Amino acid sequence: MTSPNNDTPSLILIVDDDVIVRILLRQFLEGEGFRVVEAEDGISALETLKRMPVDMVILDIVMPGMDGNMVCARIQELFPEPPPVLIMTAMDYDEEVDQVYSAGAVDYVRKPLMWPVLRNRIKYILKAHRASREMTLLSKKYEMILDSADNGISGLDREGRISYMNLAGQRMLGYSAEEVLGKDCQEVFRIARPGSASFGESCSPFLPGGRKDGAIRFDEVRMERKDGTTFPADLRTTPIVQEERLTGGVVVFQDITEQQKASQIIRHMANHDALTNLPNRNFLLQRLPQAVSLAKRQSRKLFLLFIDLDRFKPINDEHGHAVGDIVLVQVGKRLTKAMRASDSVCRLGGDEFVILLESAATLNGAIMVAERAIELLNEPIKVKELVCSIGASIGIAIYPDDSEDADVLLRHADQAMYAAKKKGRNCWHLYGDQIKFAAPSSE
Repeated sequence: MTSPNNDTPSLILIVDDDVIVRILLRQFLEGEGFRVVEAEDGISALETLKRMPVDMVILDIVMPGMDGNMVCARIQELFPEPPPVLIMTAMDYDEEVDQVYSAGAVDYVRKPLMWPVLRNRIKYILKAHRASREMTLLSKKYEMILDSADNGISGLDREGRISYMNLAGQRMLGYSAEEVLGKDCQEVFRIARPGSASFGESCSPFLPGGRKDGAIRFDEVRMERKDGTTFPADLRTTPIVQEERLTGGVVVFQDITEQQKASQIIRHMANHDALTNLPNRNFLLQRLPQAVSLAKRQSRKLFLLFIDLDRFKPINDEHGHAVGDIVLVQVGKRLTKAMRASDSVCRLGGDEFVILLESAATLNGAIMVAERAIELLNEPIKVKELVCSIGASIGIAIYPDDSEDADVLLRHADQAMYAAKKKGRNCWHLYGDQIKFAAPSSE
């Protein structure tokens, strides 16, 4: 990807104290056609930015001295036109994500890095940053609207009538220039906010009326085309003030259909296991507290089944991880088929699975599910000419009997699973001294 102002490839600054990460990122970025400079810490990064302009900064959040958030904030303070900053992090929590954005980062990517996601994120950020710089120019001199811009751009007069719309805007909305010129912007810019079915939102509430409000941003709205179809969009409208008089406005918008698709893919990848496509630990840690809260409101029980496969390690050791992976995929499919839609089967990692059982009303129902899971996993799994035999040890924890806290409930289910292992494997065990062991199945 080229720099906004010339044909030179965009220059990206990598900031990470891990030399291996820097090497991998450099190889990847240069393979994508970017130029790369490196810095090993925040101070070096700031000195580099003082010496040379860069188009983008990719910044690790955990570094000695100044962490990523501190470096990002300093970049915003020191440079009048700071480059966009993409943070690399392994964080999971909303509060930490909020801190990243508060520091001035435009986005973040999770470690371990997924190269296709990183590639598209970089291209989108560079493209959005270029559009933002163009938009700043247009807000000062609306006559200089570039017809070659990728985003839709439209100029409005002081009465809110359309005085210009570039080719990208015409293509997005399905109008010709002749059809929109002189029309009230409300007739052409049909906008609905998220969750609303009304397309009556004003794209330029500062017009008419003479108010000198600042730029207004509409994120993830829906825009209606001439033919009545709609598409998701980000839209920004900026008043034009000349000699302290409001003389019109500029509307800049972009179709974010592909961005939303990418976001959905990213969210799916963040919450699902790459091998089995089952919900993963991250999903469970988010879903379990919600399920506990719902069970509390409805005054009902909730059951958590912690599953560890028996005799799985020898399969990996004797036949290799490729065979082991096929076995894990088949385990996921068998467990999923045995569950109802309201229940969740999650893979925590390795050969550990968890069933969040919300459909069972009684303990007997949960025990039947555990016994059914053991029965299914006792059936041999064929991998080409191989026949793999496994089993399952299952620990069961009950809300609210064993705990009313989601994290503790998960830990208790894990402990119960280990108790099942000690009792001979291939059986289930209830957490709590007051509940007796089930008779172990024969292996």
